[in-house]
Amino acid sequence: MFNEDKGYWRDILPEVLIIVLMTIVMVYFVPHLAIAGILALVLVAWHAKNRRRQRDAKIASYLDQMTHSMERATFYALRELPIGIAVFDSKGLLRWHNKLCETWFSCIADEALLTVEEIMPGLTLARIEEQDGELLLPEANKIFKVIHRKLQVSDSDQDEIILVYVTDVTEYESIKEKFDKNRLAIAYLQFDNYNNVLQGLTDSQRETIKAEVNKLVGAWVAEVEGVYKQYADDLYFVAMHRNSLEKAMESKFNILDRMREIKAGNKLPVTFSFGASCDGETVVDIGQKAQSCLDMALGRGGDQVAVSFDGTIRFFGGLSMAQEKNTRVGARSAAHVIKELMSNAEMVLVSGHINEDFDSIGAAVGVAKMAAMLGKPVYIVNSEQGLSLVRFRELAVDYPEYKNILITNDEAVKLIVPGSLLVMVDHHRPMLCAAPGLLGTIKNKIVIDHHRRAEDFIADATFVYQEPAASSTSELVTELLTYFSDKMDFSRLEASMLYAGIAVDSKNFAIQTGARTFEAAAILRQAGADPSMVRQLFSEDIELVKMRSKLLSGAEILPNGVGLSSAVLPADAKSSIAVAQAADTMLNMEGVKASFVLGQLGEDIVVSARSGGRVNVQLIMEELGGGGHQTVAGVKIKKVAIEDLKAQIIELVKKQMEETEHNESDTAQRR
Repeated sequence: MFNEDKGYWRDILPEVLIIVLMTIVMVYFVPHLAIAGILALVLVAWHAKNRRRQRDAKIASYLDQMTHSMERATFYALRELPIGIAVFDSKGLLRWHNKLCETWFSCIADEALLTVEEIMPGLTLARIEEQDGELLLPEANKIFKVIHRKLQVSDSDQDEIILVYVTDVTEYESIKEKFDKNRLAIAYLQFDNYNNVLQGLTDSQRETIKAEVNKLVGAWVAEVEGVYKQYADDLYFVAMHRNSLEKAMESKFNILDRMREIKAGNKLPVTFSFGASCDGETVVDIGQKAQSCLDMALGRGGDQVAVSFDGTIRFFGGLSMAQEKNTRVGARSAAHVIKELMSNAEMVLVSGHINEDFDSIGAAVGVAKMAAMLGKPVYIVNSEQGLSLVRFRELAVDYPEYKNILITNDEAVKLIVPGSLLVMVDHHRPMLCAAPGLLGTIKNKIVIDHHRRAEDFIADATFVYQEPAASSTSELVTELLTYFSDKMDFSRLEASMLYAGIAVDSKNFAIQTGARTFEAAAILRQAGADPSMVRQLFSEDIELVKMRSKLLSGAEILPNGVGLSSAVLPADAKSSIAVAQAADTMLNMEGVKASFVLGQLGEDIVVSARSGGRVNVQLIMEELGGGGHQTVAGVKIKKVAIEDLKAQIIELVKKQMEETEHNESDTAQRR
């Protein structure tokens, strides 16, 4: 009791002490008056306690009034706050909302228990359950920023509520959209077959073509409301806004078709390649990405556009076949650069792609020959996969110089020394490299490839020699060898492996074959390439024949000339080979313009695609995550239904054919 009332005792302590002292004095001098002092003490104590209670009551009343006022103010603030607030229960039913929320979402009615999906389409209960977050929600003529949070009001999951905060960001988003549309975009335009088109023409014809090209470039730049500057005979720089670049993408850069229509005595059509970008924080970043996109478009064969837009690379065009270059200046220059890099290297490591084919092995053997001629230690890093590698090992037994040349990725990592050089042949994507452990370790890297450049190109390569018009990488390496040394001496194995590489990728000189392909084959044949050895390399075992027959027995030819087949096969390397061979065989069937063969190998589906030139199978395989060449491509996909994949391939082929027919129709009408 004393503890509870010690507050008022403290208030009257001086008075109590005085009364006690006076009472003691009276007890000593006037004993009969001592009772008065005691009564005075009791009276003072009662008065003090009563006064304290009255004061506490006033304070309590004041606090109650303040609390009530605060509650009213809080409710008013929530109700009138310039931010929409809504409370939903754990089932997504609306339980409370403020005034502004009701104004913005007219469907809200107090008497109806609406769900969050009904009020705010796009904000689902599943999304809310997944995690707290935010999204932009268009509603009528406004754009709202919606932030959703889950709140546990007790230990029970049933007492969980969902708080949704809504802010009107229409003005902000409008400014942002306007800013985005007016952001800088840069494009580089290159007349990619300039020398070939003008070769053999009169001065008058040359000037006519140049004038027509400049006229079309100027007209296109005016369409996109940009400015341009020609800084070389075959190069243009264009600056525009992002929304102009977006419009050009919507039209699929039809200027490419108009360029091919230029006729002034030229035997070859005029083709252009574009590299454009609106991604980047600075002008330098945007310009560098545009240049990188141009390099990518040229590396994919030219006559197409590569655009860096919203962080992704998008391709347009590229439906025409890459044109073979008549000049060998590029090969001569490349041979000189490669020779210099090898001369300065301490050791040379050559890597093909995983699951090597004869083109990959043949090219690797040719590059190893270059290094051996310079007296450099050289090894071929292999993936230990594929029947082609087995066949090469069988033939290499009789050649001592190739006894210990094949090593694995792990063995190669242990052999690395400062100044090592890595040469990657027949591939340019890190995911396909047979020596992944060397990519981040060796600084100097050379890429020699005939495939069209993919988005995930090895960016830090020291030197790149990429010719999509070539039939094979073995063809490119053969040309490089002719310029590498005047005293080139092939062994029977080396010449035969390079010859086999050309033969396998050109389908025995039937696809993607030009004059330079036959010249390379003639050089190898003269150098000792043995057709009997090549036949031995291509010999098949009975299991492979059975699997190929299984694939072909279920083949169907669709009305648009697409051959399609699928089958479940054992999950081994032979099955992948059977799929590729079945695609080759199907392409030779009457009425087949493109063949697609799908093999179910365990959880993986391997797709091999072939084309006679009418369909660009590389673009289709890239849509599925793969790649390759215009006439030879493929992809491996995990955990997907084979029927769904077949339907997707058919739709992609149909779309590409429609685009091609539309372009041809437009060209005919303009003529």
